[in-house]
Amino acid sequence: MKNVRIIDLMQTAIVVIDKNFNIIEANNAFQQRLCPQNNNTVGQKCFNAAYNFAEGCGHKEAGSCPARRSFLSRKTESAIHHYWIEDHAVVEELTTTPIVEKNGEIKYVIEEYRDITKLLGLNKGIIGICSYCRKIRDSDGEWIPFESYLHKHTGADFSHGICEECNESVSTELNIKNLCSH
Repeated sequence: MKNVRIIDLMQTAIVVIDKNFNIIEANNAFQQRLCPQNNNTVGQKCFNAAYNFAEGCGHKEAGSCPARRSFLSRKTESAIHHYWIEDHAVVEELTTTPIVEKNGEIKYVIEEYRDITKLLGLNKGIIGICSYCRKIRDSDGEWIPFESYLHKHTGADFSHGICEECNESVSTELNIKNLCSH
């Protein structure tokens, strides 16, 4: 096993990025992940190499960025990302782990990309979803809540909140109702 990097023996796509989101190290699984002919991702921005995004964290296209959160929180973070390859959806868990130096500084974050499409049952074609209540029809033909479906397939638990867009809409709707009731 001379000249074999241990990181290249892993099937999980792994990169190490710096504070500017530049890839400084990438294993073979990452290099082959989206574009097998592009095997030189070192030096590229992680968001560009991983998802072909022109802009990174904080932009609507990039969504949630666990790498940015890891640099700030000094903790392992994760997010679920989805994208399309040709005509099929891919759902991926991105986990980021900060590398803390002896002096406490964080210069790098390790990113691990795990394709969870099969785990979620999304590789089986179309998943039936109620257009009204958003329940999912499982393999037994039963209609179950979306959260229950994902919990059953991933073990994930959910915490509910309101995104900024819905918050504005709900706030406006509540203010109108309050004005009408006076």
